[in-house]
Amino acid sequence: MPDISVPWGTDELTIALPSEWEVQQIAAPDLREAPADWPQQLALALNQPGSGPPLGDLLYKARHGQIVLVVEDVTRHSPLGQILEIVMREIRHAHIAPEQLQIIFATGMHPRMTPAQAFNKLALAGAGMRWRSNPWHDPSKYVLLGRAGNVDVRVDRDLAAADLRIVISAVAPHLQAGFGGGYKMFLPGCAGLETIRGLHRLGIARGRAQLVGTTADLNPMRAAIDMGGKLVDENGEGSFAVQYLLDEQDRPVFIATGQVIPTQRMLAKQCSVACGVVTGPPADVLVTNAHPLDFDLWQSFKCIPNTSSAVRPGGAIICLSRCAGGASGMKTPPLPLSGTLMRRIVRAIGPEALTSLLTRLVPSLASDAVFFVRLALQTIHRNPVFFVCPALHSSGAKFPGLDFFASGENAIQAVKEILGPGRQRVIVFPAGGTSFPVRPAASPAGAT
Repeated sequence: MPDISVPWGTDELTIALPSEWEVQQIAAPDLREAPADWPQQLALALNQPGSGPPLGDLLYKARHGQIVLVVEDVTRHSPLGQILEIVMREIRHAHIAPEQLQIIFATGMHPRMTPAQAFNKLALAGAGMRWRSNPWHDPSKYVLLGRAGNVDVRVDRDLAAADLRIVISAVAPHLQAGFGGGYKMFLPGCAGLETIRGLHRLGIARGRAQLVGTTADLNPMRAAIDMGGKLVDENGEGSFAVQYLLDEQDRPVFIATGQVIPTQRMLAKQCSVACGVVTGPPADVLVTNAHPLDFDLWQSFKCIPNTSSAVRPGGAIICLSRCAGGASGMKTPPLPLSGTLMRRIVRAIGPEALTSLLTRLVPSLASDAVFFVRLALQTIHRNPVFFVCPALHSSGAKFPGLDFFASGENAIQAVKEILGPGRQRVIVFPAGGTSFPVRPAASPAGAT
């Protein structure tokens, strides 16, 4: 009986597969380890950026003004405290007073950071500094700067008014924006509700299009994000980006600093090579692990659309996630429907019609989670999903169309009831939260 093992927090989760199932690929990202001297490399990069002025010059120019540091929230695993301490050395060297500084966690519509979470995330580097999360519930906290395509660009007032914005973020695959990082920290990270909704509408296709791993020329959400970010910087003195690609131990393996768009695009290219995994024919069973974006249900779900093109239509998807943060306040339709029943409904009505119906029945969906529901229904329409999460199973959590299982073995039994006995080809994504399938290009006609 073959076993598979995937990262599970600081440990591993091992699942025994049926003997007749064949693992055709372990689709792991190809990330080398970060160099031991990455802190020193980061310190040098701050004043030797790949584009634009050094951080020291920008700090001197803004020395009498207000500086906003935009950072990742608890759902991301970068060593922010260490990185922030290196940035703070430059800030202290520029004789900038603490009252001139403010940290904004780019939470978008994620739950607000608690004091304990902020303390752990910022470590001693953030001691005594003002910090807050994106206040998306309060429209008065935002200013309208213009439009990015069809999206009104409403961003945090303090962010827009700052004399200097320092963006600190990882770049990783993103199911809607192609890749994260860059101006995504402003939009939707520090944006108002209507802007977030508009961007999310751009970031989901009504058909079965894979957006993860795509670049701005092919991705309408990323194009609007970059356009909106330029509007933010036109409103002030500009921004300086500190961005990185993390290895499997969540340490910066590649670092880029300077102007926001060039640094994000350079790291997106490296991320595409490292995290885009060339796969063969679609499998019968996809096992995708939400690691490292496995904090809550919202983040964990992303590994499914990230990797679903690696499984054939009608094949089964087994999603694995710890979900230590539970559902994190995600609003879901109050419909306690099993996966089997929900799939029948979706197939009968269609995912788009059902999304519209649920939006009318549950008005709150229109304000936050409608894009999530549409993604879920599109996925369920194509593939049955079996969600392995001991934490959610034990808590009795419900989400329409998803069955939560206590173990991988329990989920496999449910899969066998749908696919039947016999050989099943399996592909495993151990880090489905930050990797995606790439289908090999077709050979030219007549090629040998």
